[in-house]
Amino acid sequence: MILLILNVSFAEDGKSLFKKYGCGSCHSPTERLAAPSFKEIRERYGKSKQAIDRVSKLIIKPNPSNWPGFAYMPPFNIPYEEARKLAEYVLIYSEKEKPSQTKSFDLESDHY
Repeated sequence: MILLILNVSFAEDGKSLFKKYGCGSCHSPTERLAAPSFKEIRERYGKSKQAIDRVSKLIIKPNPSNWPGFAYMPPFNIPYEEARKLAEYVLIYSEKEKPSQTKSFDLESDHY
């Protein structure tokens, strides 16, 4: 039971960080935007603990040569623990959501 609560907590933390840092302006769960989709990132790196660690480090200090042809992702000066929650969200938890649940803004809304 505790493990389930922790997993939900990490998913919600990652989702809120995704919104907080504006990741949705370049990343989407299933579609290529200015950056690779979560699906493409997941297919490249997997879902292992090592993958989460690697993606966490790449969130903090991106390597543009990993994804040629995409917009440059700026480095994020955030704590490793936040980067890890983001990586877990991208690689694991977002796969269970509907794509519309991760959009950072709604063009139909007056509340940008």
